[in-house]
Amino acid sequence: MVRSFLEDGGGGVGEKAAAARCCNCFNGGEASDDEDGPAAAEASALSDAAETIKGLVHCASLRERNLLADVSTLVERHRAAGARKRDLLRLLAASLVAMGHDAALCLSRWDKSSSHPAGEHAYVDVLLPAGSERGDRERVIVDVDYRSQFEVARPTKAYRAVLQRLPSVFVGREDRLRLLVAAAADSARASLKKRGLHLPPWRKPEYMRAKWLSPYEREVPPPPPEAPASELADIGEGGEAGHAV
Repeated sequence: MVRSFLEDGGGGVGEKAAAARCCNCFNGGEASDDEDGPAAAEASALSDAAETIKGLVHCASLRERNLLADVSTLVERHRAAGARKRDLLRLLAASLVAMGHDAALCLSRWDKSSSHPAGEHAYVDVLLPAGSERGDRERVIVDVDYRSQFEVARPTKAYRAVLQRLPSVFVGREDRLRLLVAAAADSARASLKKRGLHLPPWRKPEYMRAKWLSPYEREVPPPPPEAPASELADIGEGGEAGHAV
């Protein structure tokens, strides 16, 4: 929807006036460089994208919301201890496994194409149990730096608002992630166009989708070590059991 609006040029006079009012409202009534001439139509499209993203950022199920709460707590804890980048992802996956989740570090890779370069991306996935006896397990993607993936040079005020709509930590299925990537990538294209900049290959929708939807290798953390035999509870003559530390 965002792409078709930009390609159609913003509609007639009445639609442009409405777009200008929407732009003024979206920017809080402040005058800015996003509101002059054709930029009003682009800002309106970005506002539309922001509303679309707003409806997609919420977790789709109670299980996703609970997992997001666990992930957010663990990420904050590990970052406070100094963990960064891939070490953070490994610690997150191991912590989720210790909590009983089937979690793993995933490394996706994709080849160079005519429109974008080759690359790789690391994230975590969690395989949730099937909702029914005949159902399949549900794969949930976890990215702890999701919002930063969509940052661009010299963002317009409207695009900065779009970025704020994106979650810093994403937890969700592939279908919701695909829709979010499409809306955010189109918004980035509009922002760069307003600034007179070209869309770099590493911000094209197909490159962004490749990060999470390409073939991947799954690195499952080792199970937590069992308690040594000396720490196991022994039943004494008095019938009392000790407790493992």
